[in-house]
Amino acid sequence: MFDYQVVIHFLKNRFQKRDLVYLGLLILAFFLTRLINIDKFPIFVDEGIYIRWAKTAWHDAAWRFISLTDGRQPLQTWATIPFLKLFPDNLLLGGRLFSVFTGFLSLIGLYGLMFYIIDKKAAYIAGIFYIFTPFFLFYDRLALVDSAVNAGFVWIFMFSVILVGQLRLDVALIFGIISGFALLTKSSDRMFVMLSALAPILTFSKNLKKTISNAVNFYILFTITLILTLLMYNIQRLSPYFHYVAVKNTTFVMTFGDFLQNPFAVFWSNLKLVPLYVFWEMGWFTVIFSALGGYLLYRQNKRLFLYIALWLALPYLAISLFARVIFPRYLIFFATLFLILATYFFSQLKIERLRKVSFIFLFATFLFFDFAIIFQPTKISLPPVDRGQYIEGISAVWGAQDLVKYVQQKSQEKPVIMLAEGDFGLVADVLSVFIKPEDKINLVGLWPLTEKDIFAHQKDIKDHYVYIVFSHREEFPSDWPVKLVKKYTKPVGDKVLYLFELLPKKE
Repeated sequence: MFDYQVVIHFLKNRFQKRDLVYLGLLILAFFLTRLINIDKFPIFVDEGIYIRWAKTAWHDAAWRFISLTDGRQPLQTWATIPFLKLFPDNLLLGGRLFSVFTGFLSLIGLYGLMFYIIDKKAAYIAGIFYIFTPFFLFYDRLALVDSAVNAGFVWIFMFSVILVGQLRLDVALIFGIISGFALLTKSSDRMFVMLSALAPILTFSKNLKKTISNAVNFYILFTITLILTLLMYNIQRLSPYFHYVAVKNTTFVMTFGDFLQNPFAVFWSNLKLVPLYVFWEMGWFTVIFSALGGYLLYRQNKRLFLYIALWLALPYLAISLFARVIFPRYLIFFATLFLILATYFFSQLKIERLRKVSFIFLFATFLFFDFAIIFQPTKISLPPVDRGQYIEGISAVWGAQDLVKYVQQKSQEKPVIMLAEGDFGLVADVLSVFIKPEDKINLVGLWPLTEKDIFAHQKDIKDHYVYIVFSHREEFPSDWPVKLVKKYTKPVGDKVLYLFELLPKKE
């Protein structure tokens, strides 16, 4: 039975007035680091896709499952809509606030987890580490799903620990709801639910009868959790596009048939890439303290160490064996596990001076990475694959907002047709983020955008301005009837975004 007085009594016993100040500072630091210059970073093409989906689902209820057309679960689309409503004139900000929100959920969950398994001091340390770890800071500021995936990971891990410790039906039901939301976020969250089945490790003891009894009780409750999780997941069957999820998964993960044909096709390269990406995006030095924390945890709590070690080792092995494609953002949950171990080290270290020096050193390395993320995006230290995606390559669209502003001004004179080189997942999706419903702009994404398409629109010049946006092409024949209007070079790299105006036929 719920009793609010019990909750109040618990809070009074565990928290003092100064804790309100500490919590307030944590929350303030979180939102300052996430919101400063959040819409100044160049838009990534995948952000354009997700924001367009949310915008479409917002205005047309028939398309609430639009993300399933590309095999993507719909939770990000649904949860982004309220933020787009709050900021209809800045959809990029609205889209990125979704990740700020899910990052805040991760912070809350991590604080609660560390409070539960260690103590209050560890909860504060974990909160500070989460706020300033570059990996989390970077993805909490982009309109991508990976911040939400990490939030799902944190809460699933926490409730697996709580459920095996409490063995309560209400915990199992809440766990099921959380897992259901997680599975509506991304397919990889299924792995976290499956790993939760290992939780009885935490209750192993020399009393075999008690160990078996606890395990049986856990699995009965965990079955209820799974049933509720699957019921929520199957909401997607309301859409005729649900089957595309399975198709999309094969793009990123090998099927068992493919695996059996060549079991080590990607294993050795993935085995090296996973730690490289995780350590790099965490700022390199955290893992040192994680290793020390793992050693201390092994000495003091072997069951918890084993549980965390399995959550690290099994996904590492599975990803190394089966992942066709690996980007650092897919590995963000590993960073959370390393953060937990590093937190344990700092919370248990008895030598005060060593703890302070180590903390200052680690915090200084965080600030080195974080300053670039917030204030100097061209200098962010990222693996080459991420610098290519977010900063230097075609998928990082510098100048998109300024380009659309120029076209919006011209559309006040007469309607505009804007041809964009690339439809789904390319520059057209990015430009659509900045175009407002009242703008007299007809955006047409074409791939490939050919000479035939250009000449076909010359008939529209009488009543429209016709602009052409190129993000891939770098050479333009001299006989094309076009005039260069704007050229956006990237601060780093050689890729260019071009805006041309289509001219009338020469007589």
